[in-house]
Amino acid sequence: MGAEAGHNMNANSRNYNYFNDSGYAKVSFDGFINENYFLIQSQEKNLVQNLEISHAIVKNPLSYQNDAYIGLLLKSKYDGIGNRQPIDMSIALDISGSMCSIDGNDGKSRLTLAKESLKKLVTIMDTNYDRMSLITFNHNTEEIFGLLNKEEISSKFLNDIDSIKARGGTDLVLALKTAMNNFNFEELTTKEKRIILITDAAYNDLNDNLFNLFRQCVEEKGISVTIMCISSESNLSLADKVCNFKGCNYFPICKSSDLDFFLVKNFKYIFFPICYDTKLTIKSENAQISKCFGGGNEIIDEYENRNNESAPSLSNEITFNLGSIFSSDILKINDKIYSKGGLILLKINPNDLALQEELKFEFTLEYKLLDNNKASQNYSYSFHFGNGYEYFSDNNIKKGISIFYFASVLNHIVEIQNKRNYSQDGKNDENQKSRDLSLLESKQIVSDFLSKNFMIEPDNNETKDNLNNYKKMMEERYTHFKTLIVGFYPSLYISY
Repeated sequence: MGAEAGHNMNANSRNYNYFNDSGYAKVSFDGFINENYFLIQSQEKNLVQNLEISHAIVKNPLSYQNDAYIGLLLKSKYDGIGNRQPIDMSIALDISGSMCSIDGNDGKSRLTLAKESLKKLVTIMDTNYDRMSLITFNHNTEEIFGLLNKEEISSKFLNDIDSIKARGGTDLVLALKTAMNNFNFEELTTKEKRIILITDAAYNDLNDNLFNLFRQCVEEKGISVTIMCISSESNLSLADKVCNFKGCNYFPICKSSDLDFFLVKNFKYIFFPICYDTKLTIKSENAQISKCFGGGNEIIDEYENRNNESAPSLSNEITFNLGSIFSSDILKINDKIYSKGGLILLKINPNDLALQEELKFEFTLEYKLLDNNKASQNYSYSFHFGNGYEYFSDNNIKKGISIFYFASVLNHIVEIQNKRNYSQDGKNDENQKSRDLSLLESKQIVSDFLSKNFMIEPDNNETKDNLNNYKKMMEERYTHFKTLIVGFYPSLYISY
């Protein structure tokens, strides 16, 4: 299950890595977690949300100290099937001049990719229940067709989609207002209502007018909004704000295949929430939670903070909001079930007196169901810090910790590389020399770390064959960093 800001514990949306054909613009723990699958002990049959808990004692490859972690894997009875409901979709397609831009190597413009994906979306609509409308917008708006069913669109309007041309500027406020008015509010229906805004307006912020429109859509009209930003420069600030609205999400479309991936292949997951207002509370009497990674929390750069005395304050109790939750994809391999995304990692600091006793934790998971009824579950968990030897209670937390350190150092590499690329003084710049040394050190840390059995390889040839397509996708995405990091191989991402 995905939790993000529009979370599929497979992630809501803002929690993906942002990258383009020349490399990453930003990486995070959430981003890597939401690209990976994790073994679940049993497929959930009854609960909308449930937790599987694990723990680990591990030597930090950056500080060389022993760290304690708890892993929380969220799962749902809707994982693998989605919570597919009849839906009315109002599509707002950006046709401003910048949509003629070509980002990938396939020679297709942003607008061409959008039109191709929209035609595929029509083919997966439910003939009896789903409806879709389409408007185009730049500095003005134009209705291509109102709310119609699959048969009506297929027989009359597919050619109209092909004929759309790009021109003009961008007015997101006008687009959202027009898309909202395409719904029939006199109609009594329990359908999912969603505006899908496809745009490359990466630099638009959620100003007062746009914010008020979002609030009106969600709180007054009961309409959720999804933004799909076709750009190599995604707006993280806008993503965070959008995803804080009930049922809303934001997806960066950084490569030509991403729009199909989200809009078509993951349609039954990302447009249908399974619950809202999710909160997770962790308490302990003899340990403190020092850091939390996942569920929409911004990654703390462990590389930068390894000698930083101004670390975050410790707490015996922490509550954080996961917001709206969406279900996620699953894989079934050799009678084992793997859920995509959904891992939250807690870094634990035992009290001095607790080092020789059992560390005890209480977890409370609270959320609001789609019928507005509230639900909650309580969990207890305990383990010993032990004598300092490394220990992993399962492979999920082993993989999660590996991904965390990898993402932390890789993010550091990205930042240094970006500074290096924009340096004006070249090799004579003392700051440049310092950055180069730090870059080399970071590469070596990643190389050393990946060589220490933190990767869980597929256990047989059948599993490897079943994962072949996933492996190809991961190799394509990480080609840039294979050349940047010594000894890098993407088995961290394809392994289970």
